[in-house]
Amino acid sequence: MSEQVVPDPLEFARSQKSIEGDIALPRLEQLQDMLASTDGAVHFKVTGFVNESAAPGLRCEVQGTLKLLCQRCLGPMDYRLKIDSSLLLVKEDQALDIDDPETPDCIPIQRDLSVAALVEEEILLALPMAPHHADDVCSGRPAADTGKLHPFAALARLKTIK
Repeated sequence: MSEQVVPDPLEFARSQKSIEGDIALPRLEQLQDMLASTDGAVHFKVTGFVNESAAPGLRCEVQGTLKLLCQRCLGPMDYRLKIDSSLLLVKEDQALDIDDPETPDCIPIQRDLSVAALVEEEILLALPMAPHHADDVCSGRPAADTGKLHPFAALARLKTIK
């Protein structure tokens, strides 16, 4: 797939155009360290819009399944990705009240906006900081009946000695 680019994001938004397709996981370079496998792709759809305040924006939808590394057992785990975000287009010098939680997500207006870079950024923002399996599935959490002592169990006993 050739690089998909939105040459003029403002015109794209005002015309309410749409672009969609698939991006192979090996193309998402910033994501590579978090993946257990680069097999597969994510599906995206980017649609332009103008909100009720006449501000132009982009709606970015991403779906797919990523094979991430569990941070408990370091084994592979499936992570279902379903992103639907709206991003307002703003001038780089436009002042925003970033302390206000009601401030919408924004991206600066730039010529030749890379769709792959936009999708990758949205994926990175949506991923958990420390992905892990469910407690009952992860091999990194010892089961209660294994008979193994927790490494700090001796310290807990010291707290109870008087």
